[in-house]
Amino acid sequence: MRTTVDRLVDGVVQTLLEAVLPDLATPYARGQLYAAVDVLRNLRDRVEPRTDLANAESDSAAAALERTLAVLGGAPAPTAAIRAALGAVPSDPPLARTAALRAALVTALTAVDGLPADAARAARAPILEHLGGQTMRDVAVLKPSLLAEISQS
Repeated sequence: MRTTVDRLVDGVVQTLLEAVLPDLATPYARGQLYAAVDVLRNLRDRVEPRTDLANAESDSAAAALERTLAVLGGAPAPTAAIRAALGAVPSDPPLARTAALRAALVTALTAVDGLPADAARAARAPILEHLGGQTMRDVAVLKPSLLAEISQS
């Protein structure tokens, strides 16, 4: 599951105000925390999602769905469902395209679920390959953890 920037910032702000603030003893520390909350609240609506990441995910998902269609050959029900889902995917904006392709992946997985086991496994393979690659793309942009520094304080 992916979390929106709005939700992430709101969660950090809530944690700071509800869990951290009550334990701060000095007025200076409390002032610093309020300043950090103010920066986060102002940053929340100014952060733009990275379209390059959305485009990479979209390109990979679309290719996976096309490969799934190729594997299915002429299986009418799954093919029709996947083609309909792909037909509903907008070309722009990138974030809407990505969201629609995620929904199309779910449609495809649902559509191939009723196939015989070997056919379903073969049809799912391109989608699973995309999901594995997407996991790596998601992890690649994460910054190193500060857990070591946090544990020393």
